[in-house]
Amino acid sequence: MSKRRLIILGALVLVVGGFFLVRAPKPVIAIAPEFVAAIGSYTITNTILSAWVVIFLLLVGAFFVWRRTRNVEKALVPSGLQNLVEVMYEAFFGIVQQVVGERNGRKFFPVIFTIFIFLLAGNWFGLFPWNNVIGQVDNVREHYLHEMELSVHEVVEELEHGERDISAGEVAKINDAFANAYFTPIHFEVDDHDHADEVIAEIREHHLSEIEFAVRSEFATNPLPANLDGDEVIEAIEHRLEAAGLHDEHEIEEAILYNLPLEAADAELVRADGPILSGGGLKIIPPRTLFDEPRDYSYDAFAEPLLIEPGADGSVAQLCLVECETQIGDFAPAAVPTTVNTAHLGFILRLEEKGFAGETVGHVFPFFRAIATDVNLPLALALWSLIMVQFWGVKGVGLGNNFGKYIGLGSHAVVKGPMGVFVGILEIISEVGRVISFTFRLFGNIFAGEVVLFISMFLVAFIVPSVFFGLEVFVGFIQAFVFAMLTLVFAGAAVAGHDDHDEESEEGAH
Repeated sequence: MSKRRLIILGALVLVVGGFFLVRAPKPVIAIAPEFVAAIGSYTITNTILSAWVVIFLLLVGAFFVWRRTRNVEKALVPSGLQNLVEVMYEAFFGIVQQVVGERNGRKFFPVIFTIFIFLLAGNWFGLFPWNNVIGQVDNVREHYLHEMELSVHEVVEELEHGERDISAGEVAKINDAFANAYFTPIHFEVDDHDHADEVIAEIREHHLSEIEFAVRSEFATNPLPANLDGDEVIEAIEHRLEAAGLHDEHEIEEAILYNLPLEAADAELVRADGPILSGGGLKIIPPRTLFDEPRDYSYDAFAEPLLIEPGADGSVAQLCLVECETQIGDFAPAAVPTTVNTAHLGFILRLEEKGFAGETVGHVFPFFRAIATDVNLPLALALWSLIMVQFWGVKGVGLGNNFGKYIGLGSHAVVKGPMGVFVGILEIISEVGRVISFTFRLFGNIFAGEVVLFISMFLVAFIVPSVFFGLEVFVGFIQAFVFAMLTLVFAGAAVAGHDDHDEESEEGAH
């Protein structure tokens, strides 16, 4: 068999094997950049961190070039990095001079080339293998329960303001939840996970606090009347909690938020799912193969309600998500209404079922991501492009002439008189449209390219993604070049009147 056929056969084997045997987990596609860390009130996202790394790498490269060019003898014989920089510099400078002339070219070049080289480095940096792969695990546990808590907040506010009617069946569920499934709030914030796990372990060992016994007893002996109006429900619950021994306003509020039953309609967007990536700190997204159990995680408290078997003394004999295999106490296990607390307990049971007890679960939120996939960066560059064009315009033709075209007045106005004012408004709209166009052209192309890479790697692990990587190398260059060139063209147009005036002056002098 010829060498060419062996290469083709090997490529086909890799493609087929990559499709059937090795795949990346389902990609997490999000427009907003992901949180990495915080310095006080300043939030650092993965795109900001990537931008800092790109700037640092450019500074390192500039330092090495500067150090070499200090030695005149070595600088006269360029090689390596210096040679590459000189080629790029001369080629780009030549293009700039062709577009706006030699004098304006020298004036505009530093800004235009900076835009180009920064975007080029940023776009290509986003193609390296550490992007969207290495990161920290998003805590599904905290996010899921927090969303439920927000849903309860909405219910409580609507009840307090009389905006929600409550049926006798819903009142019965409230009585059921507080009489049979009341727990002291089991906090789910990351800092409280260890304590929450200890509390849940005590519950499963049949231990309840005195307050928990008291609240359950109070609602069992003095349940809420079935004919309560919506605005009376929260007040009635608070009264019973106080009678059970809760007096602190914050504790009462939390007791309601964590134990008030929720219908599925009240939290329809709340669902924990996605690829499982366990552990804390630095993680690398692993491949998923047919030979491993799919590490998918899903939990919906409304689809899988918690079953509790009460003990003879009112404690918890056992907890389970499905029918308990054996009856431990005197009562059969029964499903309890879904609350934040019961959802938390069910979440932990599901973790154990999947073999991830005591671990952090969720998607990997990467430390590094292509900088232009954050719409803030293209917008910032577009605004700076507008500012520099106006700056050059003011320096070239003067303040009045430059802004005259926007109000239709002055010697540089496109049209003078009343019609000029209308045309000036169109010029302002054009400038705003230019910023929008700059922003979304760059953002859309780079973000779409990132999605294409995600999908190609998810479907086929080998060979095929390389084609799209090659395409994105080209797209990254073109987008950087187009952004820089359009800024240059608009800058040239801003000083065009000044150049014409100078040429006429020179001809008059001759």
